Parts: sequence; structure tokens; C-alpha cells
Amino acid sequence: MATPESQPAPDLEPWQEPVRGGPSDFAALRLPGLEQVRAAADGRLQKSSILRLTGGRLASVERGRVGAVLPASPWLAGPRGALHPGALAVLADLALTGTAMTALPPGVLLTTAELSLTFLADMPPPGGELVADGRLVHADSRHALASCEIRGPAGELLAHASARTFTLSPVDVSGFGELGTPPPEPDWGSPDPWARPLATVDPVDPRTTTGAEVLAETASGTRLRPPVDRLLGITARQIAQGDGPAPDVTFTMRASPWLGNEFGTVSGGALVLLAKSATAAAGQAAARPGSPYRALDVKVNLLEPVPLDGRELVAVGRTRHVSKLTVATGEVRHNDALIALATGSIVLGS
Repeated sequence: MATPESQPAPDLEPWQEPVRGGPSDFAALRLPGLEQVRAAADGRLQKSSILRLTGGRLASVERGRVGAVLPASPWLAGPRGALHPGALAVLADLALTGTAMTALPPGVLLTTAELSLTFLADMPPPGGELVADGRLVHADSRHALASCEIRGPAGELLAHASARTFTLSPVDVSGFGELGTPPPEPDWGSPDPWARPLATVDPVDPRTTTGAEVLAETASGTRLRPPVDRLLGITARQIAQGDGPAPDVTFTMRASPWLGNEFGTVSGGALVLLAKSATAAAGQAAARPGSPYRALDVKVNLLEPVPLDGRELVAVGRTRHVSKLTVATGEVRHNDALIALATGSIVLGS
């Protein structure tokens, strides 16, 4: 039976609730990387918290190729009601990291150094599933390169993604025991966050407001934050003129345990989503009333792993060039240390 403590409090956002899931059992390192990914796919490893939050899952696993699925939940919607393009980073990170892992020997970990997304179509409304097909391009003892296509609920090609991973020094696995079963969980009394109904939305009409006005209203609290921001804990904090041709935009996100990956650090997909929000919003701030805008791409270099310490990650987006093709950069910091650098392009107008 569910206990009162297990029911989500109505005034809490999903990322503020008690965390579900967690890092993988490090005893899995006794297995080759391919078998580790298979163990994650068939439930022999605890599901990571970021996947419990968003609903992502591995769908197919073979050497050099991993398929992944992400429900197109209403919680992944952006400010205009369609799915947030940055949410694709969570799916891409799952497929690409899994693909690279299939080439690893036992006792070896990897870290993602760079993840890129090129958006090829308008994002669909919530509903159905998003599917990623990851393929290994290259792997050696030092690094790996993987790419994937991301398709929408109707099979439409939404984006292309790629990631470079670096191989870390081997771990001594002689002291690890045999892989056990995932730890039991309480009866939470509610679905995982992504599967819950979304009660309130406040979609933006770009025909009547400028991008900067929308961002300022969100930062001041007069406009409801988009669902994906409430799911992950992203908040627009400041819209202020900096050195660029449009106002700088600052977002924050707590390094919540809900954002944890299988390695016990903040998910690369969540970091890319935050960085993409900052770069796209910086371009959005240059949009005039009635002028549509959409993200074309984002590339994020992930410089350092981020612990799940609950402290704020601060992302600042700055427009570098404004025209029909607008270019912005972003920096993400944690405890004042630079942990990610991003570049993104946005098209203004039809």
C-alpha cells in the first residue's frame, strides 16, 4: 500500500520529489560493455533516475548498434506547446552512450566529451514515442564516435545526433562481486513523473509577443514555465543586455539526483538540454513580434562530470550574430567552474 509520504505533494515539481532509480551496480563492470548494455535493457540493472523522470528506455541492443525510445510526454513540451527540441538530447545521449559502450572491454568506463544535434523538422505535439537508432562509426582504445537518427511518432525524421566519447583508465574489478538484482523500491503510489497528466500549460503565441518579452515574463513569474522546465527544474533567471547584439539569457537547473545517469553523475542529455535552452533563448531574444523562430542545431562540449549535489547549474546564452541565421553561444557553470560550452544556431523568420 502507498503511504502518505510516497504520494507526490501537489506543490512540488517532479524533480523536487523523492528520487526514483539510481546508478548501475558497479559489479556490472565485470562484464563486457555489450553485456552491460544488455543487462540495462532487460532490467538486470537499476534504471537511472533521468530515465525514470523522462521515461526513456533501451529498445534493442547489438554490437555497434543500440535503439532507444522516449515517450513524447506532455511533460517534454516547450514554451509553444510542441515537444522541446532539447528533450531529444536525453534520447540521443541514451542511444549514443549505449552504442559506444558496446565496444568496451570489461572494467572500462567512458565519458561523453561532445554531443551534437541537428534539427531537421518542426517538433511534433506530445503523443506517441520518439525513437533513436544509434550506430557506431568508429571505436579504438582511446575514443569512440557514434551517430543516430531520431524519428517522431509518425516515423518522420526529426534530428540527427552524434557523440564522441573518451575511454577512461581501466578499473580493477577483482574486488567486485557478482551482479545482483536491482534493489527493491517502495510502492510510490503514483506513476513516474513523465507518465502523469499535465494539468496546466501556458503556450506562447509568437505572433503577438517578442521572444525577449516571453523570456522576461517567464523569468518574472508572470508566465508559467514550460512543462519540460518544470519536469527538470530549469528556470529562466535573467534577461539582460550584455556584449552581444541581443540580451543575454540566464537559466539555472539544480544538480538534482533525478538527473542522475547510470554512472551516478548529472546526465549529459540533461546538460545539453540546459545548454540548448540558453543558446536558443538568446536567439529567441532577438526575435520581433510576428517573427517565427526555430533552433537549427546545437553542439555542446562536456568538460567535466557534475556531481548530484543539488547545487545550481548556471547557463548563460549570448547571441553572437543576428540575421536570418542567428548564432549564439552558451556557458554552463557549476560551483563557478566551467563544465560545458555550447554553440547553437537559430533561424529567425519563415
